[in-house]
Amino acid sequence: MKTLAIVNRKGGVGKTTTAVNLAYVLATGCRLRVLLVDADGQANATQILLPKCEYAGLGALLRGYACCWEDLVVPTDVEGLDVLPASEDLWALDLEAAGGDRGRCYRAIRDMREALEEDDAYDVMVLDCPPNLGASCVSAILASDGIIIPVLSDACSATGVGDLVDQIASLRSLRPDLRISGVLVNQWHRSPVVEDSVGYLREEGRVPVYDTVIRRTDKVPESSWARMAVQAWSPFCSAARDYRAWVAELTAKEGIRHGKA
Repeated sequence: MKTLAIVNRKGGVGKTTTAVNLAYVLATGCRLRVLLVDADGQANATQILLPKCEYAGLGALLRGYACCWEDLVVPTDVEGLDVLPASEDLWALDLEAAGGDRGRCYRAIRDMREALEEDDAYDVMVLDCPPNLGASCVSAILASDGIIIPVLSDACSATGVGDLVDQIASLRSLRPDLRISGVLVNQWHRSPVVEDSVGYLREEGRVPVYDTVIRRTDKVPESSWARMAVQAWSPFCSAARDYRAWVAELTAKEGIRHGKA
């Protein structure tokens, strides 16, 4: 099972949009069994893919209250796509981890991943991380095969990638083989400053940048208001087509094989 974490400390760069559309395309276009883990206490991915409800969710897993992944995972109305929802109490995890068993919390998603692999439950797990390196984010990173960093084309996003790379590198004391798969540029549009920013990332950056960029379109915020993946809301808009092209690039680079139709 391939496990991919969507990570950036900066908010508003398209982490949840990337995670949801990645999971959606892998399930519908690649015919794979996908689990999306919502590790962000804002629960935006959960709200997009699941009906409004109270879920035990990731908080129960990280605290050790739930021992079986099947008790926490919720199916969506998208064939092949399940969600481990965020819970409202994720915000308190950092305080609890500071005074408790931080190691157990950090190991929780990795332990679940091993159980999923043993049960042959899914082909890909996608982890939507919060805009900080708190307990749930660290647990997600330590469980991942590869880390995807969505960015915008502004100076703060471009220059901030280096700081994030350093922080991820500091976690190699806990897992030496941590790997950044690549940087994904979101909300791209044709202008000199955007092209300069992308050029900076490609030439000066310390990690790979995907060839595919996601173009800016109003269909993305529209889809968030509709509580839908942009693939479902407007499948032929520029961003939806770009996400499909990016998933094709990603699966080729990560060696992810498509399932059977």
